[in-house]
Amino acid sequence: MRAAILGLGDGRAGYFRQALEAAGLELAAACGAGQAAARPEGLAPKTAYYPGQAELFSKEERLDLVLVSGPPETRFKAALLALENRAHAVCETPFCFSTTDFETLRTAAAERKLSLGALQPWERTLAWGALEKALEQRLLGDIFRVQAQILRAGPAPAGGETAADGWRAFAMLLAIARRPPTALTARLLPAAEQGTARPDSSGSFLVHFGGADGEAHVAAGFHADRTRVSAAGPGGRLDLDGDLLRIDVKGGPPESVRYPDGLCGAEGRPELLAAELKDLVKEINRELPAGSSLRNSRYCVKLLKNAYYSSSLRSSAVPL
Repeated sequence: MRAAILGLGDGRAGYFRQALEAAGLELAAACGAGQAAARPEGLAPKTAYYPGQAELFSKEERLDLVLVSGPPETRFKAALLALENRAHAVCETPFCFSTTDFETLRTAAAERKLSLGALQPWERTLAWGALEKALEQRLLGDIFRVQAQILRAGPAPAGGETAADGWRAFAMLLAIARRPPTALTARLLPAAEQGTARPDSSGSFLVHFGGADGEAHVAAGFHADRTRVSAAGPGGRLDLDGDLLRIDVKGGPPESVRYPDGLCGAEGRPELLAAELKDLVKEINRELPAGSSLRNSRYCVKLLKNAYYSSSLRSSAVPL
């Protein structure tokens, strides 16, 4: 399958190239996030590089799959352009900030019998796999509390910390709670204006799931990248702090297990991205159910959208 990258950022060509090759895909073409003409280092000589998306699609006659990267606010239009040019689309997250845009993409994919996927490579780590296995064994019973914390080293990205890491935090809560969200309260600092995505450096969120409560916190300016999730129920507590899983459940002594790979840095590891791409190819080939690559994307979009809305209303609770 011939693949292309839309929105290739600085220093990421090698990462994407390795992942695509490991997934058995040919990286035929790429374009940058803006109109920069300079060819990034790390692309194979045979990969064509174009200054913009319009030039790429006008000159590449057949593309099977498009990987959408670039700044979060550009990904919706890029994904829609890929689908309109009859290419399957897989997107880094977040790729839209409204359910209307999300449904537009789903409709565009369905009408053309194409696949649309969301990349969540942290779910491919051994540490996350161990957490999921413990949850599937129902060691905690009915979960009543879930938490996610993502701390970023250095300043927040240009679009704000919630735009950069909110999706990931919400996806983790959803994967652990395993039920739909019913209400959300959010506080962004600096406060966001209603209907906009002004840059923020931190976000705190309370998510109600009906029978379970969730808490998420994302922040920039920490001394190092840190990601931590936890779940609690009548049977005990699970806590995954990076690569360290702590298990404290009824009927056994507390224990800790450290895994060779953890949640931090998952977005920069080609083998994890390759595993995501391989599953999308299986979906394209009808070996996996249609839509399986989207996971909980619709809820992530709804939570992101309403996080800005709640914050603009002085952290009022918003029903979902």
